[in-house]
Amino acid sequence: MPKVFADIVAFAEAHLAATAEAFVDRLRAQQPNYATMDRATLLQAVITSLKTLLHAISTDDVQPFLNHARAVGEARAASGFIAADMFAALNELRHVTWDIVEAFDRDRHVVTVKHIRRIEDLLQKFGETLLTSFSAVYRTMQTQILDQAEQIEAQQQTIRELSTPILPLYEGILVLPLVGVIDSFRAGQIMERLLTAISERQSDIVIIDITGVPVIDTAVANYLLQTARAAQLIGAQVILVGIGPEIAQTIVQLGVDLSGIAIGANLQNGIELALRRIGRAIKPAA
Repeated sequence: MPKVFADIVAFAEAHLAATAEAFVDRLRAQQPNYATMDRATLLQAVITSLKTLLHAISTDDVQPFLNHARAVGEARAASGFIAADMFAALNELRHVTWDIVEAFDRDRHVVTVKHIRRIEDLLQKFGETLLTSFSAVYRTMQTQILDQAEQIEAQQQTIRELSTPILPLYEGILVLPLVGVIDSFRAGQIMERLLTAISERQSDIVIIDITGVPVIDTAVANYLLQTARAAQLIGAQVILVGIGPEIAQTIVQLGVDLSGIAIGANLQNGIELALRRIGRAIKPAA
């Protein structure tokens, strides 16, 4: 190894602490993710980067330098850093390296293109290793996030289906028991699932039971009315049951028009009404 490299390393080691401090301050000023990172941890990482770089320059042993690059890339990806953070760190490492070389050679004039190329090759390998490890971990994490999002969506879909069961009561008769608060999103799903079930089962009558719905407002009342009318448009009669005193008062105050929709006091009454419409009845056994 040429003596000039040993001299550059000795010069850099004498200024290592100040160089690392300046490195950290500039990096934290440039990138928000580095600004939120613990300063002592970042400073230690920078010092290790510089020390392993100097070791590679003086000995030709690049493995510690590249191992550190790989570890940093993996750690930053796992911490939620972005590619812009990595490029900023690489640029800053390159800047401080050439600042050191320039300061060393200002009065000596011994650094040649061959020396510069050797150092630049080391920086290039460091950057490639850093970005490769960062990208690998980042892609893995993105895949995991997408998988988790798909699982959550599947679970939510299952919950929505369980919260809106459509039950075949008898040939041509469906029962839709509604429980809990109904918002606009859920109301839209109720309509979609009900119309699909009516079409698939060729049902003639749908009993909508709102006994378990605690509150009816204008939006919910309109959605129920739209659902009933949509069902009628594809040939199904609608029977609405389970209207309690408070909900009845609310419907009247809101002026909701329920004409064309049969009303039953409770589910039993609705079932009896539905069976009568298809010429059936529930009677005591002989």
